[in-house]
Amino acid sequence: MVEIFTTYDTMEASLVKAKLKDEEINFTVKGDGDLSMTMETFNTQLSRMALKQPIKFFVEEKDAELARTVLNTDRSNFLEDDLEY
Repeated sequence: MVEIFTTYDTMEASLVKAKLKDEEINFTVKGDGDLSMTMETFNTQLSRMALKQPIKFFVEEKDAELARTVLNTDRSNFLEDDLEY
């Protein structure tokens, strides 16, 4: 397994999971548990940074290049200006 992405942000981790699932890439996640259940901290980006508990994504070596491409490609049309003013 090859590490392809690391984040402390749970929202960003959810987006990464969704992108990998959409492309049907098998992956493993480490460290995505809720910290507030085990520690007296909140499950926030700052708490994860302070406790050095990042969320890491791993894929098979054969899928690593595809996974990196998928994560670095934005196919959303959120910023397209198709509104009439």
